[in-house]
Amino acid sequence: MKHLLLIFLTICSFISSETKIYSQNIDTQTSELNAWIDSTFTEALNSVHIAGASIVLMQGDSILHMNGYGVQNIESNIPVGSSSSIFGIASISKTFVGTAIMQLVEDGQLELDRDVNNYLKTFQLRYKFNDSITVKHLLTHTAGFDERNIGTAVRTEKDVISLSRYLKKRMPPQIRPAGEVITYSNHGYALLGLIVEEVSGLPFHEYVRKKILQPLEMNYSGYRSQAELKENYVTSYLQKDEQLIPYKPNFQLYYPAGSMSSTASDMGHYISMFLNNGHFKGIQILDSSTVVKMHQTAFRQYEKSENGWLLGFYESQWNGIRLVRHAGAIQGFVSELILIPEKNIGFFICANSSSMPNSNSRVFIDKFIYDLLPRLMPGSIVEKERTKVSTKIGSVDEPLEMFTGKYRSTRYAHTTLGKLATLIGFSLEIEIVSNDSTLEVVEWNDKLVPISDLTFHSKYDRYLAFGRNTKGEISYFFVDTFSFNKLKWYEPVKFQIYWMGGIILILLIFIITSVVRKLFVRKRNSHLLKKINFSLASLIVLFLAMLAFVLIKTDPQEFFYGIPLLIKMALVLPFLIIPLEFVSVYLLIKAFRYKELKTLGLIYQSVILVAALLFIPWLMYYNLIGFNY
Repeated sequence: MKHLLLIFLTICSFISSETKIYSQNIDTQTSELNAWIDSTFTEALNSVHIAGASIVLMQGDSILHMNGYGVQNIESNIPVGSSSSIFGIASISKTFVGTAIMQLVEDGQLELDRDVNNYLKTFQLRYKFNDSITVKHLLTHTAGFDERNIGTAVRTEKDVISLSRYLKKRMPPQIRPAGEVITYSNHGYALLGLIVEEVSGLPFHEYVRKKILQPLEMNYSGYRSQAELKENYVTSYLQKDEQLIPYKPNFQLYYPAGSMSSTASDMGHYISMFLNNGHFKGIQILDSSTVVKMHQTAFRQYEKSENGWLLGFYESQWNGIRLVRHAGAIQGFVSELILIPEKNIGFFICANSSSMPNSNSRVFIDKFIYDLLPRLMPGSIVEKERTKVSTKIGSVDEPLEMFTGKYRSTRYAHTTLGKLATLIGFSLEIEIVSNDSTLEVVEWNDKLVPISDLTFHSKYDRYLAFGRNTKGEISYFFVDTFSFNKLKWYEPVKFQIYWMGGIILILLIFIITSVVRKLFVRKRNSHLLKKINFSLASLIVLFLAMLAFVLIKTDPQEFFYGIPLLIKMALVLPFLIIPLEFVSVYLLIKAFRYKELKTLGLIYQSVILVAALLFIPWLMYYNLIGFNY
């Protein structure tokens, strides 16, 4: 018996010793991780020119790391506090919309696959295509709405109008069938916010406060500012060269999609709820089955895509581990929320300084995440044989030439003058060419090997695919959750620049030569056709000069508040230009018929008129005839 007792005590001592060693290893790893995070963010304040940032890293209920860096406001020099500094979290707000929707689904008040018009009381959507739009379409950004950014924000919170009033007047039209492609839509999520209002009877921001924020003890968070926390709100900055320029206040009219503000600490509570199957401190926010459903893939653009949209989130892969995530960016604020259900880990990052159109802060955050993941999950980076996808050339449904051409990201304005943003690089364009038995994406230096159907394999070891439109034509190019639409021959920006450049060159030469002749050559009065064409050329050049001046001098984000006065004035000019063109056509025909001008003069004036007439389809393409904004 004594021997058994001795053996038992020895084993207990050994286990206790091993536990202490293991505990010490965990403490050491956490300490090293915290030191690395602190040093990385501290360095970024200077190297990336960030005024302030904050992070929280959770494992279940436990905080692995939480800290603030830099300052809330450069002038006040108040340091960022992880529990007190309130950042704009931008599009991470959409996860709160998804949470609210799923609560109502749990309660039996909503159905994901039901037509949204069944829930809308203030107005009804008009469907351009046969199929209706469902709640699920809105959650997965597949409703087919056009993009709209102009006039979507105001300067003061008191100017924010109700969702129903705003969307009734400004809801973008449907431009493609629902369920066809993923095209990110702020207005789609604003519409979900309105559905929450119509079904629950509460304003959306109030519903979120009562049903989500208060139970989660997210006391510093909300869609509306809290007067008593005025000193806690972080100022956002535009990174311009090495300067940080403070942004003016911004209040979105489609606010459910991106107007939530929060602290790192509060977001830790939110993360903990998802990691603990919908529960927080014994309170059930969501049923565990609902959390699972929210984090399941709800829509993939093609069968072999690794990633798709979830219900309020999207997914990505890291070393075979699935990440449930959402990013955000709005007027200086950049943010990221990532959940790793397999490891019961989640984290939130935010910063208050960014640049346009390419954000240095976003590059920093992406790199930080790339470096953080192997530190969080060191056991997941053990070298192992990865199943290599066969790159054997297969057969696709169409000849390779049918896939070639220029493609543009589907997320751009099609029906308003916001389409002009494509001219200044706010919508990615790529060119796909055929080379022997493969395709090449020129801008990405990528080679695509045909596999089957409309699917290809990239040299970067991922599947890509093409899609058809309702006419059965190859019209889309898919890269996981991103979609591009195939452009017609006249649509690429390069062609558009040549088109307009040629018109401007011809008209400027005409204007200059006409002025010179008027000043230095004595002759009889000019033919009326020449006078009309001179007026036409002058008005067109004036219109383009006004447009170019505004686009060059104005911060693109200013268009969120509406159209500058100079563009409104310019939009009047087409109503003068188009009638004058008809007059010019009549006068040219008359001049030909009655030989009122010499042959060279007729040819010259014909060239001028043709250039002016080619200006009309350019105006039409960019929705510049009328006040389309």
